[in-house]
Amino acid sequence: MTRNHLSATWAALAPALGNHVWQSTLFAIMAGLLTLILRKNHARVRYWLWLSASVRFLIPFSLLLGIGSYLPRSHHAAGTKSNFYFAMEEVSQPFTQPTVSMIPQGNAPTGLIHLLPTVLTALWLFGFLVVIFQWYFRWRRISAAIRKAVPLREGREVQALRRLERMGGLRNRTKMLLSRTSLEPGIFGIIRPVLVWPEGISERLEDAHLEAILAHELCHVRRRDNLAAALHMVVEAIFWFHPLVWWLEARLMEERERACDEEVLELGSNRQVYAESILKICEFCVGSPLACVSGVTGADLKKRIARIMTGGFVRKLDFSRKLLLSSLALAAIALPILFGWLQATPARAESQGQSTGAIVPAFEAVSIKPNNGTPMAGFSIAGKPFAGIMWKADRFMATNFTLHKLIQKAYDVQDDQILGGPDWVNSEGYDIDAKVEKSVVDELQRLGPDQRILQSKHMLQELLAERFKVMLHHETKEVPAYVLVIAKDGAKLQEAKPGDTYPDGFKDPHGRPLGARTLLQPGPCKLVGQGVPIADLVGALSERLSRSVVNETSLKGNYDFTLDCHTAFMERGGSLLTVLPEQLGLELKPQTAPVEVLIIDNAERPSEPQAQNTANIPPVFAVASVKPSKGGVGVISERLLENHDGFTATNLTLQMLIRQAHGVEDNQISGAPNWLNLERFDIEAKMDKSVLDALQELSEDRRLRQRKHMLQEFLADRFRLKLHRETQHLRVYALVIAQNGPKLQEAIPGDIYPNGFAGPDGGVGAAMMRFGVGELTGQAVPVSLLVRHLSRELSREFGGSIIEDKTGLKGNYDFKLQWTPGVSQAPTGVQQGADSSPSGDSSRPSLFAALQKQLGLNLESQNGPGEVLFIDHVEKPSAK
Repeated sequence: MTRNHLSATWAALAPALGNHVWQSTLFAIMAGLLTLILRKNHARVRYWLWLSASVRFLIPFSLLLGIGSYLPRSHHAAGTKSNFYFAMEEVSQPFTQPTVSMIPQGNAPTGLIHLLPTVLTALWLFGFLVVIFQWYFRWRRISAAIRKAVPLREGREVQALRRLERMGGLRNRTKMLLSRTSLEPGIFGIIRPVLVWPEGISERLEDAHLEAILAHELCHVRRRDNLAAALHMVVEAIFWFHPLVWWLEARLMEERERACDEEVLELGSNRQVYAESILKICEFCVGSPLACVSGVTGADLKKRIARIMTGGFVRKLDFSRKLLLSSLALAAIALPILFGWLQATPARAESQGQSTGAIVPAFEAVSIKPNNGTPMAGFSIAGKPFAGIMWKADRFMATNFTLHKLIQKAYDVQDDQILGGPDWVNSEGYDIDAKVEKSVVDELQRLGPDQRILQSKHMLQELLAERFKVMLHHETKEVPAYVLVIAKDGAKLQEAKPGDTYPDGFKDPHGRPLGARTLLQPGPCKLVGQGVPIADLVGALSERLSRSVVNETSLKGNYDFTLDCHTAFMERGGSLLTVLPEQLGLELKPQTAPVEVLIIDNAERPSEPQAQNTANIPPVFAVASVKPSKGGVGVISERLLENHDGFTATNLTLQMLIRQAHGVEDNQISGAPNWLNLERFDIEAKMDKSVLDALQELSEDRRLRQRKHMLQEFLADRFRLKLHRETQHLRVYALVIAQNGPKLQEAIPGDIYPNGFAGPDGGVGAAMMRFGVGELTGQAVPVSLLVRHLSRELSREFGGSIIEDKTGLKGNYDFKLQWTPGVSQAPTGVQQGADSSPSGDSSRPSLFAALQKQLGLNLESQNGPGEVLFIDHVEKPSAK
């Protein structure tokens, strides 16, 4: 788990770290070039240039970019990027990853690739600790000498020190300590620096020599050289692997000592006397082992003495050099901010498209309404569930499309690459009709096909940002994925003939051939391709599996193929994973890999004048009766029937009603009195006609949500129910696809099941389930409904269990599940084999084994965060 986390973290940080080191290196090179230009000027100027290059390693380029991204910009400026921007982006961020959804990984080197971040992290940490411990031991040696030193409060050394402090304008006196070690005179400390003076050195120095050495040390105090040296030591510890930072240390030391030498000579010290004083210190003492303890013998001593003796004219900075330094300092700050301003896109919907000239990325008129249960005008779709999307030259249309699916289309990602956001993002369907202004249509027609597609996606992103208030960001996470490879017996794809127009192939509604690069789905779980590249097949498989698929086939051509897993399932129970090698000679191998995902930070339901609003629907039933039930305990006698004008509950406990009203399981209800799950009630509730009429105007999703809200209000009114929600760690089961693939039969769109089973009202059709003891039968039901009933079954065995749907299956399915209730359910997470059976005479397997054998699904046990309802107050209802 830790290794996978490191892999994901490495995938996210490695490009940023590479860019940062590269940018800092470029900055240091530019500083070095400036020092060459200023080699005849004061050393303190060059010192500050080298110090800025060092500190640059601690300041990410992205910090200034972030400042620039928050600067205001005009609408038109957001769509244009100059050549300067692209050139700067290429030079300053050479390690930025390309915009791809996933990092490809082969089967053989996968372990090595996952291991590499761990090895590199361990190697960096080892080097970091080596540097830190080396400095720590040196610091301990100096600290031991300081602790043994005694304060020096009088004598010619102290008198000379105080005189020089007054001359230099230093307000705070520097404490002087007399040390018995052979360390050279040096400044120790950063906040309250002290001057360490070796015992016996004064007898070897004349007054002029003494004052020259003290003047040198006070220069270090005034310049705060110890602080600067400590900052660079931090740089060396973090970037120990970069040779440049160690070279910078030598340059800083050289220019630091040279700057102090120049200042001492400017104060009037004799060159020969000053040089002699340094040599005498070297003869008697040893140098400081740490750069953050400023002494007098640092840098190349031979070169220092030569410069001190020969002198030479040191130029002051003239106007041109001051202007140059000021301009470059301003540019070092302003250019990254400008770059961030140019790079910024509206944070609410980041564009993935290219710049397309003067096209305004917005629709002229947009209508967004909750879907009312039927396809909007312009779509001809039979059966349920339904959804459709259509791009025309001057129009974008979608019917019963969730915001989740719209984000998929706008950002060209798969279902598992979108995380976060409220529940309604993936459940409420919308009808959208967006018209494009004629001038924009004309501009789009001048673009190439790829640019036109990119710009259309950018317009959809802007629509989502404007109407749904979508705000998102990118992250890299470890998620389940598939790798598409050539099967053992080789590929069975037929390579398309160049220039083939497919006159006998698929045709549009007007009878014209659709031509090459056509990928259609003429039936359930069936794909037919005409001159299609592998990339298009990969996209279709990703959408079908709701999981990222990486192409590692190395197939570069265009191909004709037919993939029919529906027929294979009907004949012998085959799945997409088993049929793909048989029909196309390709294989999908599951793996966990770092994938770039979109995190939804904010999403709001669109405000539409015509949209229905549930706020004016009274959340109460007009007539309701609650009576103690006369029935007994048993699954058959318990029933909750939702009628079109209310609901009828027979022999239900209040705990069952809370589960239905709040969508939770038994182990998510806490703090309840004993009677909550013991005493049973018969309830009859009817709506007022005005409420019923208002509900009929809502979409199916909103109608269900409003009815749940009415049930919640009913429980609060009649049972005086008050509760609050908390998050706790609970037993959670993940429903996943088994190793050999799912065995669910996909429902045929439009099937009315004339020979199927009937519901409580006597009607037949889709979206129905029948359940008994140890049996579940579904007719065109989604996996979410199966999950709900499996949760109830596990609740009976363990007192409540949460099941999360991790299958990625989005269709409706027909199935029959039979098992023996009451046998061991393997709650510890150990999966039972498909052939395992319970003890006794029953021929049916356990629920876990039945799921694997009959439906091709597994339940994996784990602990995870779950929402718990805490009952604060509840009363038995009064008879009304």
